Amino acid sequence: MKVFLKKGKEKKVKHFYPWVFRDEVEKIEGEGIVAELYDSEGNFLALGTYSPYSRIAFRVLSYEREEVNEEFFKRRLRESELLRRDIPSNAYRLAFSESDLLSGLIIDRYGDAFVIQVRSYPMEILKEKVLKTLVEEFNPAFVYERSDFKGRREEGLKEFKGLLYGKLENPLIIEEREFKFLVDVVEGLKTGFYLDQRDNREYVRNLVKEGDRVLDLFCYSGGFSVYCANRGAKVVGVDINKRAVELARENAKLNSVKADFVLGNAFDFIQESKEEWDLIIADPPAIAKTKKEKESILWAIWKLAYYSFQKLKKGGSLFICSCTYQISSEEMIRQVRLASTDVKRRIIIKSLNLQPIDHPYLPTFPESLYLKCLHAIVID
Repeated sequence: MKVFLKKGKEKKVKHFYPWVFRDEVEKIEGEGIVAELYDSEGNFLALGTYSPYSRIAFRVLSYEREEVNEEFFKRRLRESELLRRDIPSNAYRLAFSESDLLSGLIIDRYGDAFVIQVRSYPMEILKEKVLKTLVEEFNPAFVYERSDFKGRREEGLKEFKGLLYGKLENPLIIEEREFKFLVDVVEGLKTGFYLDQRDNREYVRNLVKEGDRVLDLFCYSGGFSVYCANRGAKVVGVDINKRAVELARENAKLNSVKADFVLGNAFDFIQESKEEWDLIIADPPAIAKTKKEKESILWAIWKLAYYSFQKLKKGGSLFICSCTYQISSEEMIRQVRLASTDVKRRIIIKSLNLQPIDHPYLPTFPESLYLKCLHAIVID
């Protein structure tokens, strides 16, 4: 199958942007899901997948002509494994879609278990090859699919989750540095654990000392809370998800640390809190695909910062995150700045942290940069 671009539309592909939108396609020759991409003059550009349904018509898998078979996937996964060899955990993102030249595919490893997300129609067709590769290359205890998200509809696919291979163990236990965490791969958020906050958990642990009061908003299964409690901090975690709070409490016990976890609305909690805190962590789940949703997230960042700055001690820290590429670093800084001036507290920005190495950011693909965490310190 061959896909030909309209004149002038080849530049971004030559600069390693991995998507071609449907209105950029001039014509198609042949049928199938694996296709070669050509410019308007017939010059080969890339190999990839073609979707008859999505507004993303073509997704790059390679910049060479090659077969997309089990050997192809083995090679890709071996390459991605090498990039992740120094991660201090047995749980990490093995394949991050476009960033690992596996567009439409997410693979998260939890020890001997794997959880996959299939995000495009062509990758759904290729899923059996992916599964066979995982089984032959890694001998997994099980492979579970978590493709239960609305974005599948844009690809003409139904939401799906279920066991693909092996015997399911849930929840399972992973290791991260000296910690252990229970992970619910069936009902948990994302694929079960916030793998992308691994480096930030260590970062915030180094912000606290024994006796510090730490508030962990949207604590989920207690990752940040456990790290801070390990330093002797007095931690309160808040989440509206009952299962998340249950896991957080179990994870505190699993790591022999003390932390209080509250089932409730994080916005209400910070607004009504009468305490002064040394550190407030705010990691709200957020996906913004429309202008209205983006404005809602920007408002949420401002509101969290606004109330946090009122409840922080002088010298205290706010560590606030956004997990959508729709919100830029500049927009985050602006919202935090506005909140600080609204409550008349001077701050400095000490750090802007991005996603870790198992979620690689391609500068030629802005959509791959989604996680931004801002560390602000109250100085007055």
